[in-house]
Amino acid sequence: MSKKKVILLSLVLILLTFTSGCGGQDQSKGQEKEAEVMYIEAKSKVNQEKADSAKRELVKMKEVKEVRGAAVDDDIYLALTVEGFDRLFLDRIRKDAHQKIKNKYPDDNIHITTDRKLSSDLEKLEKKLSKDGVKKGDLKQNLKKIEDDMKG
Repeated sequence: MSKKKVILLSLVLILLTFTSGCGGQDQSKGQEKEAEVMYIEAKSKVNQEKADSAKRELVKMKEVKEVRGAAVDDDIYLALTVEGFDRLFLDRIRKDAHQKIKNKYPDDNIHITTDRKLSSDLEKLEKKLSKDGVKKGDLKQNLKKIEDDMKG
């Protein structure tokens, strides 16, 4: 065999090795992680049925990785966690989420944020609600503070 053929054969084998090594499909891609949600309606003295229903609706959105929320009277407060490339489209995601919930509860005031700090605040509030440690008046006060923070 000539030297050119050996080099050409070696080059072809190296290329095949690299392309077959990179060509395999990522097994985890097909198994998308479902968004995290804490449902609290059964654990809280203050009715959270609207908030949990809204969470069930928003968790279906592919951009949403986590949903937090609480409700009091005719107000529903929700925080969405959006990661990666989807963060470039936060405005559209908030509008889509707002429209979905507004269609479900047309007479209620819907407050949606993608702010991470407010999501953390709502998570803490959810934990208090699930332990049944929040009275309706305190819940209103906490949610009013979150609403003020949403406005800037």
